[in-house]
Amino acid sequence: MPKNNKSMSNSTKISRVGINPSTNFGIPNPPVYHASTILYPKSESRRKRNVPYQYGRMGTPTSDVLCKAIAELYEAEGSIIAPSGLAAAVVGILSFVKSGDHFLVADSAYGSTRKFITEFLPSINVEVEFYEPRVNSTEFERLVRKNTSLIYFESPGSLTFELQDFPALTKVAKKYKITTITDNTWGTALGQNPFKLGVDAVIESYTKYVSGHSDVMMGGVISNGKNLKKILKQANIMGQCTGPDDIYLALRGLRTMEIRLEKSFSSSIQIAEWISKINMVTNVLHPATRFHPDHKIFKRDFNIGAGLFSFELDTHNTKIVDKFIDSLKLFGIGASWGGFESLILEADINKIRNHKTYKNGTLIRLAIGMEDPKELIDDLDQAFKKIN
Repeated sequence: MPKNNKSMSNSTKISRVGINPSTNFGIPNPPVYHASTILYPKSESRRKRNVPYQYGRMGTPTSDVLCKAIAELYEAEGSIIAPSGLAAAVVGILSFVKSGDHFLVADSAYGSTRKFITEFLPSINVEVEFYEPRVNSTEFERLVRKNTSLIYFESPGSLTFELQDFPALTKVAKKYKITTITDNTWGTALGQNPFKLGVDAVIESYTKYVSGHSDVMMGGVISNGKNLKKILKQANIMGQCTGPDDIYLALRGLRTMEIRLEKSFSSSIQIAEWISKINMVTNVLHPATRFHPDHKIFKRDFNIGAGLFSFELDTHNTKIVDKFIDSLKLFGIGASWGGFESLILEADINKIRNHKTYKNGTLIRLAIGMEDPKELIDDLDQAFKKIN
């Protein structure tokens, strides 16, 4: 990469980050190193650890390429790779909390992350407090305590897609010298850069848009300075590493991420606006649509969004919900998102929310893939007609 890469567009960056053919016999793609043992040239070099690579778990040229590529997209100093998005969240959180700390968490955090927070952290004497995602800075400041060590954001929120006002909330955090971290999987490095909005560390599930083909589990944590050093240390303590073949697939996916994201995002807006006109739908939760309550924040903070959103179906009758979902032909029923195929699932938020915001009906989540949006709309239309 040229030295002035910060001035490059994301389109150019994503095509170039991590590529160095001059050190790889002219081959653009980096080699895939399968390594556990790495030999030292001399006994002294092992004693002094003065070699770039010491053991496969601690990094190889293959893993370094992805770590550097993601960091460059975020204009950050560095990153680590974890074997899943959840594993990345665990590393990020444990890098900044200890026994006796108070930990503030957005109530809209991803369910699996929330489970770790609520079931593990109390066992090491960390007090967890969830806050309403649309909290303003004045209300937010009232939640801060002397022992608050970490604030965990997720914007948009999982399933319910609330946006948080990062500049306002991180200003409070910096006032009290509290570290902030956010899950930016929906935003991605191409859509939102939390570092420019005051956040200290970023978690992203590379399982989603980075890999993009529904065949890789991976995550990462990105940061700068002393925060990055803490994350690197914690990842090493926990033995976090990922296989080289999965890293290679993630790098391959990264190169086409922008065009896949653009297609998924634009299709999702078209579909969300169409769904908003259906009589049986009481609410559509997509931050990029004009009728979303946080749309102003989206316009201010995001370059592009994801193809993931929810809507509320005006019924609590499970037979009707099942009939609607089972009638779809182009939507698979499954978790995850960011792949090439469209997905649907019923989202039960009652078990993973303290602050109940959405009570009108059944929450349905859609992940829009690479299919023709008109054909996806036709598929949804015939399913709505069967339950109307």
